[in-house]
Amino acid sequence: MRRVRNNDPRVKRTRAMIRQSFIDLLAVKDFEDITVQDIVDRAELNRATFYNHYQDKYQLLDATMADLFAETLASWIPQDANLRGAELVRRLMLAVCHWQVETTRRLNARRTLTQAMEEGVKRQLYGVIMDCLDQAQPPHADRRRLERVATMISWSIVGIVVQWSARREETAEALAEEALPYLMSLIDRLFMS
Repeated sequence: MRRVRNNDPRVKRTRAMIRQSFIDLLAVKDFEDITVQDIVDRAELNRATFYNHYQDKYQLLDATMADLFAETLASWIPQDANLRGAELVRRLMLAVCHWQVETTRRLNARRTLTQAMEEGVKRQLYGVIMDCLDQAQPPHADRRRLERVATMISWSIVGIVVQWSARREETAEALAEEALPYLMSLIDRLFMS
């Protein structure tokens, strides 16, 4: 795979075509059954073009899931919103719930695909939470501790949503209202100790 410039409009257009082709295929086929040839045939590209942008379908999966989740996060947590504390955690949880439902529905997601998606969501949530913690804490705050807190919060949110998604006995809003006091208590304790 050779390096391509991400800011070139042709690169963006080609990646969008590959991504859309992949998403369309995920709606009708299992991930394991999709080949690079299927993707490029649907996008009307050649294999060399695909490999100029992605190493394999697994890298495409990671990039696609990251893009889709970033879009969901942006809709739930606008960049100009100055969210902190409980409201931020509530919105993060609702964003993950919404993303889980929509992605599973749109992509006909199976368990193996869902596990790969969960890892990407944890990474992105971790990044959002670390950014917030970095802004809220003094510059000399213990970095290792902040990383642990971000890991615990992100994994807790994903774990709660995965369990909820398997059962769906309540709305996402009801789940967030129920889980929020526990998460906030955990966060408070982590910062008090």
